[in-house]
Amino acid sequence: MFRARVVFNVAMLLSAITAFAQQPPDEKVVVTANAYPVPFENLSRAVTVLTQEDIKKLPVHSIADVLALAASVDLHARSPFGLQTDISIRGSDFSQVLVLVDGVRINDSQTGHHNSDFPVQLQDVERIEVLLGPGSSIYGADAFGGIVNIITRREAGQMRGSFSGGQYGFVDVSFSFGFRKGELQESLSASGNGSSGFEFDREFRSVAVSSRTSFGSGASLFVSHVNKEFGANGFYGPAPSREWTDQTLVSVERSFGQTFFQGYFRTHGDHFIYDIQSPALFESSHRTESAGALTKTQRHLSDAGTLTLGAEVGGDWIESNVLGDHAFARTSIFTELQWKFGKTAVLYPGFRFDYYSNFGAAANPSLSGSWWILPRLRIRSSVGRAFRIPSFTELYYRDPNNQASDNLKPESTWSAEFGTDFVPAKNWVGSVTLFSRRERNVIDWIRSSPAEKWSSANIRKVHANGAEIGLERSLGSHAGLSTHYSRISTVAESIGYTFISEYVLDYARDSWSTSAFFPVPLALEYRQTLTYKRRADGRSYWLLDGGLEHRFGRLSAGFEFTNLLDSRYQEVVGVDMPGRWLMFSIRTR
Repeated sequence: MFRARVVFNVAMLLSAITAFAQQPPDEKVVVTANAYPVPFENLSRAVTVLTQEDIKKLPVHSIADVLALAASVDLHARSPFGLQTDISIRGSDFSQVLVLVDGVRINDSQTGHHNSDFPVQLQDVERIEVLLGPGSSIYGADAFGGIVNIITRREAGQMRGSFSGGQYGFVDVSFSFGFRKGELQESLSASGNGSSGFEFDREFRSVAVSSRTSFGSGASLFVSHVNKEFGANGFYGPAPSREWTDQTLVSVERSFGQTFFQGYFRTHGDHFIYDIQSPALFESSHRTESAGALTKTQRHLSDAGTLTLGAEVGGDWIESNVLGDHAFARTSIFTELQWKFGKTAVLYPGFRFDYYSNFGAAANPSLSGSWWILPRLRIRSSVGRAFRIPSFTELYYRDPNNQASDNLKPESTWSAEFGTDFVPAKNWVGSVTLFSRRERNVIDWIRSSPAEKWSSANIRKVHANGAEIGLERSLGSHAGLSTHYSRISTVAESIGYTFISEYVLDYARDSWSTSAFFPVPLALEYRQTLTYKRRADGRSYWLLDGGLEHRFGRLSAGFEFTNLLDSRYQEVVGVDMPGRWLMFSIRTR
């Protein structure tokens, strides 16, 4: 019945965010960290972006690997190659990060653990954009710590393919091609990978296909599907588990001058067996679906002022043998004003109102601005409110280790930041940002002792403060260096020494990452990333990934490695991550 009531409405705005860190201030770059694209010199938020060209220069195999290199992004991986990963930004919980694909909400109403189950292949990514800090005034629920927007390729490309193989029976194959006929463009791609696993019950396989059809006049249709199966030993308790997931996304969009429309449908399936040696002990099967649409339009009030207005409606529903059958509808309106003060300063007041059929209303204002106080020195600041409603798992889940509560309240937060961007010399760019976040009614899984089950509950208050520093050096298309450091402190006042927290206090207190690429003798190209994490509970580890590649015309062959230092570490307590892993690859350029 609920499906018949879902109204396809106006499309969620594209949250494309272009990184200031790659362009000097005299270049005219259009960015979309706000409700509508703005010139680079008017950007007022801390943002970062990794483009298709950047990704090619990194030793990465998944979208999760790319995100791990972004400032203040912390991954809690349960498996290599991004098979199942929780995303944290600025010390947030994994459910407090909003994930978008071309502006379409991917966050799953069943559980935030599925938010990184991206229905996009790495080869189809045009760029990956990250907005640091709250974004509910434009994007709605879940945008506490930040927003990840994955932008897919729009142009039909040449035929491309790749093959990789390595230890533990690892195989990765991808293929894509496109064609154009008049205004019609078509791009198709497919990929698959698998491994026998680096330890018992950690094997996996994944298959994905996607298609984008562009019809001209700003109209396009995107369809994608991904299917995964993996051993989940220790993922959700001390048992050899197994999980199957699948996700399908269909989205349409159309532009009419300064008006943009987008509609979408997404379905996600999750089948889980707690103990493959005793399947009857616990088995769950969930199917969540989401549909919606929105529109936005821009109006110029004067040479100094531009107003954006938008609206969205949609709904989510679930059918589950454990959680039951539930549904909710949502309606939203939002607006943002861009007001310029000459050529050096700009202000962005914004506001969004959301209404949920199961949790009522939420009003989220924001204010951000920037000022070029010198030709190569900018200061920026922002403040805003964000909210998140509980997931179906947090409300209704039951298993041998967990007991949910159905009387949870929505979370809310006020966040503020102050930062500066500077260009100290040619090909150099840097940034420094300070931020603070004050959260209320934060949802976490807690227990008094290891002998008890985890229970979902609203923690009264959580305070997070931090600092971010970044510096990049570009030497054209052949060499470059990027380094980022963040320090975060989080206090959950009502937990103290009474309860054990499963998620809220599991964050990286110190994070440092650096990536570099440059040519070496014998016509080889070297790529490397080095990261360090020190978590709040004292765990720390170094990870070194890299590779060498040689080009043969349109082909290239290479040798790659992950965790070359053979570090023994866990990003999720109780779940081992692999040691040194060696691979080789052949791909078209």
